[in-house]
Amino acid sequence: MKKGISRNILVIIIALMYVPVMVTAQKNIDSAVYKIIKVKPSKLDQSVRMADDPHIVFYDPKVKNNKILLWLTGTGGTTKHVPELFINTALESGYRVIALSFISEPGVSQVCIGDTLNSDTNCAAEFRRMRIYGTPAFSLIPDKPQDAIVPRLTKLLQSLSKSDLQGGWSAYLKNENPDWNKIAIAGQSQGGGMAEFIAQNNSVDRVISFSGGWDYSDSKEKKIAGWYFNKSKTPVEKWYAAYHIDEVAAKSLIEICTALKIPKDHIFALDKKIDFSLENPNKGNKKNPYHTEGIKNTIYKPVWQTMLGSGKIN
Repeated sequence: MKKGISRNILVIIIALMYVPVMVTAQKNIDSAVYKIIKVKPSKLDQSVRMADDPHIVFYDPKVKNNKILLWLTGTGGTTKHVPELFINTALESGYRVIALSFISEPGVSQVCIGDTLNSDTNCAAEFRRMRIYGTPAFSLIPDKPQDAIVPRLTKLLQSLSKSDLQGGWSAYLKNENPDWNKIAIAGQSQGGGMAEFIAQNNSVDRVISFSGGWDYSDSKEKKIAGWYFNKSKTPVEKWYAAYHIDEVAAKSLIEICTALKIPKDHIFALDKKIDFSLENPNKGNKKNPYHTEGIKNTIYKPVWQTMLGSGKIN
């Protein structure tokens, strides 16, 4: 009997440990103004087994005829921790926002390296295509077709169009698929690379990459991947990118922006120094501390606003 009680208490304690994560994740987004919807991917597709943290949707019911901003996290990220200050800026700019839950580990930089990359110079493109579209199969990652970004977004929009009539979500579907002309995409690191890859293959409203993943075609000489040079279906004037000049891959990120033909005035080389005396030494990326500065430091809010532009549909 005591063991049963102890086990029950332990379950309750563990459950309570996770409650604040979901509450504090949106502490800077006013739920009195913005409607917040959370939907687990497995509720939309019962075959989903991985990365089942909820998709999170934010929008102002009073704002009509606006664009979606699709947020894609970096490697290891989940929707338990979203860049709420950036998302809040997007909401203020008139967007509705979807923070999509998808498999973020392993990342391209953990798989397409060394002998694997040398034996397949298109490794990064094959990886991203599978994680985004779910086809063709790529055996080096555990992703299944139902785990891919676009199928998950499609299922979510289809569900919202029926379950949240107030949101008018059917306007963002075209023949039951995402209407990319009404969707902007933003991402950090791996997510930034995913945003770029989608924008190359679909004509989206806008693409915003924060230190977007640096893919290579050669492990020794660090030549950037060939897919960056492909012709984009999204016009170059709709591309925006930011990176910090002190992050590890800054040189590669500059080369990538050039290969993608992003206009120079749409590229933001961030340069504010971190005051490490104020930083929690147990938090953040110790090996590459400047990598997330562009998306988390509110000093760059004016940059965010420029990159976002207006969320209203013209």
